[in-house]
Amino acid sequence: MSWRDRSLRRRLLLWLLGPLALVSAVMMIEVHTSASKAANEAYDRVLLGAALAITERVLVRDGQLDVDIPYVALEMLTNAAQDRVFYRVDDGSSGFVTGYDNLPLPPERFLPLGDDPVFYDAVYNGETVRIGVVSRFVTSPGLSTRYRVMVAETVDARGNLIAELTASAALRQLALICIAGVITWFGIGWGLRPLARLQEALNRRSPGDLRPIEHDVPYEVLHLVGAINALMTRLGDSIAAMQRFTSNAAHQLRTPLSAIMTQVELASREDDPKKLNQRLTHVQDGTRQTARLVSQLLTLARAEPNERMGDFLELDFRQLCEAVTRNCVPRALEKSTDLGFEASEGEINVRGMPALLEEMLVNLIDNALTYCPSGSHVTVRVAVREGRVFLEVEDNGPGIPEKEYDRIFERFYRLDRPQAEDGCGLGLAIVREIAARHGGAVRLRGAKGGKGLVVAIELPLAEPV
Repeated sequence: MSWRDRSLRRRLLLWLLGPLALVSAVMMIEVHTSASKAANEAYDRVLLGAALAITERVLVRDGQLDVDIPYVALEMLTNAAQDRVFYRVDDGSSGFVTGYDNLPLPPERFLPLGDDPVFYDAVYNGETVRIGVVSRFVTSPGLSTRYRVMVAETVDARGNLIAELTASAALRQLALICIAGVITWFGIGWGLRPLARLQEALNRRSPGDLRPIEHDVPYEVLHLVGAINALMTRLGDSIAAMQRFTSNAAHQLRTPLSAIMTQVELASREDDPKKLNQRLTHVQDGTRQTARLVSQLLTLARAEPNERMGDFLELDFRQLCEAVTRNCVPRALEKSTDLGFEASEGEINVRGMPALLEEMLVNLIDNALTYCPSGSHVTVRVAVREGRVFLEVEDNGPGIPEKEYDRIFERFYRLDRPQAEDGCGLGLAIVREIAARHGGAVRLRGAKGGKGLVVAIELPLAEPV
């Protein structure tokens, strides 16, 4: 988009002056037509007067038509119009009587002539002329006949008058367009002053000032300001959440890293091989826990709602869950836990990021295996109900008190249990973020029989293409 296209003032000016110029062009056509009609009517009346003056001098003499041409009337016509004038008189019996015998006769459409005058355009001696014709009937003892009087003049004066009238109207229209353009230009500038003041106020703000805009603005941009305020509110909430997350993450990383550094320092002073091995084992466990924490932090960052949706693919959710469950079987065997999988027949398609959906289910299974004692049962179910996809991970372990259902999804929150010491407190937080990222929701409920926990995730089905 060029700078001209980006200027609101120029675009509004073009939208106003463009139609105005088009309307003015149509009006100029109408003005030219009206000017031509008015000029013809005025000059035709002069032609008619000259023709009528000649008819008054037509008489019958010795059985023939005789005309005493009033040249004074023709001279007055010539002087007034500054054009050349021609005439012709014919009678109905013998034809041409006097005048210019090669003057063009009336067209067939006007014949036969009556008492009403007739006007038409013709070409005479290479020039355009306007001809007026008057027909009268004369009666005398020696002759009764109809005659016609034709008076013609060149059209230079008519053309000059039409051009003057049209030019005058065009100048007025041009002046109107220019005045309208100037008024519109400054009017738009005046109307945009509130936006300029708003821009100045925003430029004076510090980068961290996300307060709502409270300036008076025109009604037309009120919704835009409301949208900006809503964006600022969301941005402020996002920044606050990020700051809390960063602070918590720094605290959570500081603890295992400090423990690792302590164990490394103690190991460097240890001479007993057995105790050195113990120290190195502690270092290895701390490193593994820290790596797990970093991995989950990265997963949580990827699952944030502001992540772009370009990587969403349509995939078979049933097949994905079955593969993840199969990969978790070795760990379940280590814990002597029965890990099962149940699913509806056929494809269950959803749209999402495969890596995130896999991580979501891995976290659910990992939590179940971590908190359930040996010999427990963990079941993964995938089903479609009422146009929605349901993923459930059920176990018969110790479960979670109902009063903890809301807090368990908080980041870095861990239950007061021995098994929780090895966790990061991010598993269910990651699950909720990934589910929300895919337009889903997470719910907890107790397992059947009152023992254990069911984590249920609801996702939308992929719309058919």
